[in-house]
Amino acid sequence: MGKNEGREPHIRHQRQQLIPGWRQDRLSTATVGVVGSGPWPASFFLAAAAALGIRRFVIVCPRLHDPFVAVARQLDPGIEIAHLEGWLTHWSTGALLDGCSVLVDFSQLGLTNKILFNTARQRSTPLVTVRCLTDITRAGFRLLSTEPGKETAAIRTMVSEPSLRAVLWDDPVTAMAAAGLALEEIKRILFEAPQTPTVVEYTRPRPTAVLETLRVAVIGAGALGNFAAPALVLSGCRHITLWDPDRVDVTNLNRQIFFAGQVGAFKAPALAHRLNTFFAAHARGLPQPFDEDTDLSPFDAVLDCVDNFETRLLISRRAQDLEKILISGGTGPDKGQVAAYDPTRGSETPARLFRMEQIVSRRAASSHPEPSGHGFSPGRAGRGALPMGDEAIVPTGRKPQEGRGGSSFPESASCLVQADPSVVMSNMIIGAFMVDALRRLLSGDPPGPLFYESSERDGLRLTVSSPSSPADEKRRPQ
Repeated sequence: MGKNEGREPHIRHQRQQLIPGWRQDRLSTATVGVVGSGPWPASFFLAAAAALGIRRFVIVCPRLHDPFVAVARQLDPGIEIAHLEGWLTHWSTGALLDGCSVLVDFSQLGLTNKILFNTARQRSTPLVTVRCLTDITRAGFRLLSTEPGKETAAIRTMVSEPSLRAVLWDDPVTAMAAAGLALEEIKRILFEAPQTPTVVEYTRPRPTAVLETLRVAVIGAGALGNFAAPALVLSGCRHITLWDPDRVDVTNLNRQIFFAGQVGAFKAPALAHRLNTFFAAHARGLPQPFDEDTDLSPFDAVLDCVDNFETRLLISRRAQDLEKILISGGTGPDKGQVAAYDPTRGSETPARLFRMEQIVSRRAASSHPEPSGHGFSPGRAGRGALPMGDEAIVPTGRKPQEGRGGSSFPESASCLVQADPSVVMSNMIIGAFMVDALRRLLSGDPPGPLFYESSERDGLRLTVSSPSSPADEKRRPQ
């Protein structure tokens, strides 16, 4: 274990404590009750929550995936996990959750859902319920945050139809996204922010693409890469190459969960090793920057997990020139977006969609210094997200949002120098949706841009736009 890693959690959480109003003490003193009927969402939730700084868990679930339990314990050797391996299917078992500050229900059993709603109401405990939605043709999930004494009719939509038997959540990608959204809502509750007042839902046609032989280049092995790359592997993709010139710093560990015990190592090889060890992938990591000479010709698709506009613009241009599928993601502490480029459809590139060239040109003409060092800094989430005040990146045809405050250009592209605020949830959510966008595109269901936000007033929001193409630009009013 690296110096200060695990023993000094306040160092590990320095990044997120830069966020205005952040209350790390509310996380470290909370006890979170987690109930599930299958391993994926509960396992993702545990590892990410441990990275965030939650230290006590009561978990009722038949099984957790060992790699994620190991990650949680490596991130925080003092973590307390009381795990009952079974189902919560008797009314008296609600007592197991006594003393929990907040509850999260990932179970797909109707009886369990009812027990937890009753338990939360009797004990005046906030409850976040996440239900997997699946049928023959469509799949996704639905999330509802329930405040004691303010239950709504939406509760009926969150109870699984089968009382004792239900389909397990067998898609780790949507489970990852849902777990990230649930953790963000838990954080909101612990920080005494308003709970999300409406049901958050994500559904789309069930992906049919087989990724086993797909060769994917993942540019950036930091915050987004730590979730996009595992989501790729868990979707069946085995041939992954990661680029990242950065080394792991202890302050990365609040969101880059697979680097526990790896402080000082190069990120790309370290992440590739974890993917190969945990999930039997065939990943390789290159501790190199992405530049004009990087060879993308062997790859079928590219995932852009970097966080500065200059490199994102370069990746977008290279993908267009080489006619490569490109999935681009960007995150901030409470927001993020995903855009997919399909050269066979003539869709807009992420650079064009989000006006990256204008942003880069404006910065080059300003008094901000040019970045030094590496060509990109994948781990430093926030520089790739929107909106960002007067430099908001918005899809063409949309008006930039104002009044959010500016963002100065970093003096260095290295996340070891520029410690921007960053958290695990947005990277987890966007990393999963990036891979889901790739699966949709390969299944003949090209997705439009996806936007995620956790706003102080409105809570969690997911917005999926219609796919766009250059032809759409001609039809837009000027």
